[in-house]
Amino acid sequence: MNKVIAASAVVILFSQCNRKKEMTETETPEKVVAFDLSNIDSTVSPCENFYQYAVGNWMKNNPVPSTESRWSSFNILHKENQKKLESLILEANKKEDAHKGSDAQLIRDLYRSAMDSNLLEKKGITALKPLMEEISAVSSKEQLSSVIGKLKTIGVSTPVGLYVSRDDKNSEQYITTITQSGLTLPDRQYYISQEDKYKTIRTQYIEHINKMFELAGMVSRTSADKILAVETAIAKAQWDRTELREPEKNYNKMTLVQAQSKLRFVSLPAIIKELNMASFDTLIVGQPSYFEAMDKAVGALDLQSWKDYLLWKLIDGHAPWANKAFEDEHFKFFSTQLRGVKEKKPRLERVVEMIDGELGEPLGKLYVEKYFSAKSKEYMSQLIENLRSAYRVRIKNLTWMSAETKEKALKKLESFTYKIGYPDEWKDYTKLEVTPNDLLTNFMNITKYQMRFMLDRLDKPVDKKEWFMSPQTVNAYYNPNGNEVVFPAGILQPPFYHPDFDDAINYGGIGAVIGHEFTHGFDDKGSMSDWDGNLNNWWTDSDRKEFDALTGALAEQFDAYEPIAGMHVNGKMTLGENIADLGGLTLAYAALETKLAGKDVPEIDGFNWQQRFFLGWANIWKMTTTEEELRNRLNTDYHSPGEYRVLGPLVNLPQFHQAFGCTNQAMVKPDSSLIKIW
Repeated sequence: MNKVIAASAVVILFSQCNRKKEMTETETPEKVVAFDLSNIDSTVSPCENFYQYAVGNWMKNNPVPSTESRWSSFNILHKENQKKLESLILEANKKEDAHKGSDAQLIRDLYRSAMDSNLLEKKGITALKPLMEEISAVSSKEQLSSVIGKLKTIGVSTPVGLYVSRDDKNSEQYITTITQSGLTLPDRQYYISQEDKYKTIRTQYIEHINKMFELAGMVSRTSADKILAVETAIAKAQWDRTELREPEKNYNKMTLVQAQSKLRFVSLPAIIKELNMASFDTLIVGQPSYFEAMDKAVGALDLQSWKDYLLWKLIDGHAPWANKAFEDEHFKFFSTQLRGVKEKKPRLERVVEMIDGELGEPLGKLYVEKYFSAKSKEYMSQLIENLRSAYRVRIKNLTWMSAETKEKALKKLESFTYKIGYPDEWKDYTKLEVTPNDLLTNFMNITKYQMRFMLDRLDKPVDKKEWFMSPQTVNAYYNPNGNEVVFPAGILQPPFYHPDFDDAINYGGIGAVIGHEFTHGFDDKGSMSDWDGNLNNWWTDSDRKEFDALTGALAEQFDAYEPIAGMHVNGKMTLGENIADLGGLTLAYAALETKLAGKDVPEIDGFNWQQRFFLGWANIWKMTTTEEELRNRLNTDYHSPGEYRVLGPLVNLPQFHQAFGCTNQAMVKPDSSLIKIW
């Protein structure tokens, strides 16, 4: 629901460390290994393909498991983290005396409602029946907007996305934004492409809808075709993901009256009324042409098609946690056919992940009490300042940027704030209704509660302490509106940081992550916001032209990568993340170089600190992926595949070439074509 996560969060993947084994009283802890030498494929030269060299053996020995669509260091760490959450959930489940509204009660009863398979079979989709009947009773297109509003309160995806967040041009206040939404398949490409692969998926999708409608007791062999027609019309109206990365183009401020004047069949006031929002007269329309085209589609397609579509969105949004038949059919299409996953995870694993997603903060409070170390927070604060110092030097020494723009870039850098570990203030969940005997109703109650958090911001001062990730999340993000970088507790553990790791691994891990997030403030999008978090052009025209030329060259470099025959990385769509990877590595290396200056640093396992820094970076991105998942991500993910997150930056870094003695091999670009942005 929040644009910070949609637009700014960077998905970070992690590397595995050897863990402590169970010990007897006489045994000593096994030392944590920062980099496992068995990952290396020494038959490949590091100067020809450093990714294959550094983690090639790991990939050979780690095919994608049957329960996954890809397998990576992130998956391994995620599973370890989920085990910690599982223990917290099972502990909460024992607390029979937990008072209503407490974290333990909410977690306990959500867990019980999800684990009682007999009750789930008995209830099925009963909780959805009132809304299903209301949709079926719609007798005119004028009534569709009210239904869309009601569906939004429980988190159902509709053609009108709506959220409240900080104004991109006035970060001191909240504003309402409406944006394109409403597709079920991963991307518009899945609806409009005439490639055989996508045609096959559309055929499978129709079969899936028909099956789900049969399970819901609504047998109609024409509904699926109508639903696909509606979603295809929506897809054709939508902007592509590259356009969605243009902040100014997606910022169209107008009055509610002006926005509504362009729409004939969709009523924004009717949607807003159902959301019970504070009154407002100004909003941001993210993609004006989309709303006009979508409104025309409402007029052009028959009423029954739209009713079928809304019924479908309601059922699809809740199917994974209805009964087994719904769950199995949902898994078959979305996990197996779309992503290549062969079998479901055990129910307990799925329930833990669900509770983590639905009650992230209440579970997070328990997590940080047990697992987060104050020492980690202290280390992070120092490391962040080390990276800031490195960035300060880099900006001052840039040859392509004028003194005028440098002064403002430094002002933005000094204004960066950061959050580490967990929120200073926790959200209040004490009035949330969660029971042990109705999972779908729990889902709807939780979503309504979270929607109220968001919508009620509108008439309040900006909460600068708010977090957009739970503390246990293994991730990090940059928030442009707050000009802040945020590092949840979940990321502050091996392999990114451990007190026993050598500096090279720590800086190649969490150091590069910090640098990555800092650089998001200066990537092709982040550089359009100023030190106060407002969209504001602080560049001279000539400096912006120089910057665009450099970033354009990086986009072209990534355009050439072809992970699947005939399917390339989208250099423009992934540009922000690629800039951040290049910048993050550059900054982390510079900060480490400063820290180790004048010190005699011994080799470890035959590698000097320079080499270990880059081995650590490659180790983060080791992964194997099903073709279906890779295809999906090439269409939808703003990050490049793991292999190219290693190869792409390193070919531009002389520090890497020097570390491994590379000269004219594949990992080396001519000096004249090296891309140095920050």
